Amino acid sequence: MSTPAKRLDLKRAKALLVDDNPQSLELLSQVLTGFRMREMKTCRDVTEAKDILVTQRFDLILIDLDMPGEDGLSLVRHIRSEHQLPNYTAPIMILHGFTPAFMVSRARDAGANMVVRKPIAPSILLSRIEWIARNDREFVAAENYHGPDRRFRQVPLSEDCAERRADALALVADPTRALSQDDISALFG
Repeated sequence: MSTPAKRLDLKRAKALLVDDNPQSLELLSQVLTGFRMREMKTCRDVTEAKDILVTQRFDLILIDLDMPGEDGLSLVRHIRSEHQLPNYTAPIMILHGFTPAFMVSRARDAGANMVVRKPIAPSILLSRIEWIARNDREFVAAENYHGPDRRFRQVPLSEDCAERRADALALVADPTRALSQDDISALFG
């Protein structure tokens, strides 16, 4: 039996939040604050985000897909194309209210680590952050793609091969990891 994974501590993590909607930015900030994250920068458009990304390093970047002018995928492609800048390999999540397979594929092909559906459910967001933190996928720099390895094995493992995501799968499946009503209330209180 595997030992439970240590709870992820986000106190020292630094996040960049990019969304043109001020209410979405506020809600996302409150959720991340509830996860004990203390340092966040917010941007209302891609141009502002690009300016910040040149000089500051982030542990997590959350980007809304639909924004006026340049969209979130444009920003992801920009981040992944600038290998000399500090956020070239930073984990990137795309946030969007409409997540059909073709849109998830577009985000993946742009170099995003994950797509999370809006409205954000705090427990889902936390599980995705934990998954990214605990499952370090190799970063690929190829002619037409820069980002985390897009391959996920869909074939059964042989008996002598351990599931590399076993700890993460156990963490997500653990019902004791769910937020209590008091935790949820504290996020919005």
